[in-house]
Amino acid sequence: MDYLQLALRSPHPAFAKGWEKFAKKQWQNKELNKAIASFKHALSLDSHLATAWCSLGILSSSDSNLEQSRHAYEVALSLQPDWKLGIEFIRCFSYLLNVYDTPEEVLVCHQQFEKAFFEFYTAFQNASVEEIGQLHHWIGYVGMFLLPYQGLPTRHLQQMYGQFIHDVMTKIIPKGKERPAMPKLSPDIPVRVGILCGFFRMHTVWKLMLHNWIKYLNNEKIKIYAYYPQDYTDQCTEKIKRYCHKFEMGIRPLESWFELIRSDQLHLMLFPEIGMDLDVIKLASLWLAPIQCMSWGHPDTSGLPTIDYFLSSELMEPETGDSEYCEQLVRLKNLGIQFSPLPEDERAPITRQEYGLKPDAVLYGCLQSVFKYLPQFDYIYPEIAAAVGNCQFVFISHHMTKHSRQRFEARLERAFSAKNLHWQDYCFISRPLNFYGFTSMLHCLDIFLDSIEWSGGCTTLEALNYAQLPIVTTPGRFMRGRHTAGILTQLGLPELIAPTVRDYIHKAIELGQNVAYREWIRQQIQTNLPRVMADQEGLKSLEAFILQTVYSYRN
Repeated sequence: MDYLQLALRSPHPAFAKGWEKFAKKQWQNKELNKAIASFKHALSLDSHLATAWCSLGILSSSDSNLEQSRHAYEVALSLQPDWKLGIEFIRCFSYLLNVYDTPEEVLVCHQQFEKAFFEFYTAFQNASVEEIGQLHHWIGYVGMFLLPYQGLPTRHLQQMYGQFIHDVMTKIIPKGKERPAMPKLSPDIPVRVGILCGFFRMHTVWKLMLHNWIKYLNNEKIKIYAYYPQDYTDQCTEKIKRYCHKFEMGIRPLESWFELIRSDQLHLMLFPEIGMDLDVIKLASLWLAPIQCMSWGHPDTSGLPTIDYFLSSELMEPETGDSEYCEQLVRLKNLGIQFSPLPEDERAPITRQEYGLKPDAVLYGCLQSVFKYLPQFDYIYPEIAAAVGNCQFVFISHHMTKHSRQRFEARLERAFSAKNLHWQDYCFISRPLNFYGFTSMLHCLDIFLDSIEWSGGCTTLEALNYAQLPIVTTPGRFMRGRHTAGILTQLGLPELIAPTVRDYIHKAIELGQNVAYREWIRQQIQTNLPRVMADQEGLKSLEAFILQTVYSYRN
């Protein structure tokens, strides 16, 4: 046993800080159950670690454990009363859960978050320099990522949050408050377009946007300057580098990133997503270029006063979509993207038997992150099961911590019990899957059920590309609930788009009962999908938007 293992096993309080660092590493690696246990162990050795209590509070809310989260913040505040404003800020986010028990809890948590954040924002107006420094630290740990998954309007809250981030960051980097002048333009000078993103690696954003955006746009008219504020690389990073005019990456102070980007004198900055990477949010709250745009890698308004345009899809946006954004909405042609699927593993796919799935049942795929599944739609599974009979719903434990999984299972138990069914007879929750495991699972399935109010984008395209799976969807109120509907529209399969949830259930039942119909749908997918995958109309309209917007800009 090495010295590290001996130290970690020691009950001495001197090792509490080591456990806290160990927990932060686990958190960074998304080992959330282990991180929670390690923070608790650190605090059992030294209960006066206020930072560990704050971290436990943040992780507990991610675990949908409100009681534990609130207790952790109360203890942290008692230990560090001068951290009051910072703790009040992170405590707001304890109402944004991974898993909600009931539809009523969704609404109550939304209202409580709104009240808590408004009270915090009011107090923030009189923040001291020291308090602003604390807030700069904590906005790197919590954000609005989970808010739009509640299925409710977000614009007013995102706008308040965006203004707050801008106010904090411009206190630290004052030059970021002023929009820079448009650099010189002439026909012989390519337009300099920056792309700032934390996902220049194998990730949904790489597949949906980054790869083909950069490959297509870096030409004689446009030069791409890519900025990746991370130090992790993989084959996707290396693949994309060669298409960029300039590629900068690494961990460095935000002030350094700001100066570097400003020195490149960009004409326009593109953010494929704002909402997932918290360093990107901080930088996006500053003026890095005279024109700044975001897209739907995280499909919700940024709320930032520094973002001019939201680049969306004409096939996904509802007619009323403009009112949901602080930015000016731009509907790019068709899907607005060209998808970049990764090649499948050369190994034979994992089988149903190896996964532990029913060998002869109709398998419905529900392979989205757990926070996409709202409790008001739990009843669809037992209704389908009661009609189809020999079927199984396959979920994935991605983003499920121990407590949130227990909550989700309790929801399934209640829903199936209402139909006098046992949820374990019809539901299978898979372990987290790597790419090989995920594509193998797709080949095991018969039908894919889209998540309601936050639709599949990358997942839908992968289910179609790798396994030609029939997909049932119903368009949501917001663009984020309409990805699959847009994809199926371009694919020429409107019969899979249900106008209501009741019709969604009927379509899922029909597919489950009619093997010939499923096979006909698969044949249509095989015939039409190559046209969708090759479509570059979205990229062409993006290029046209960039050039027109830059050349028509007036300082």
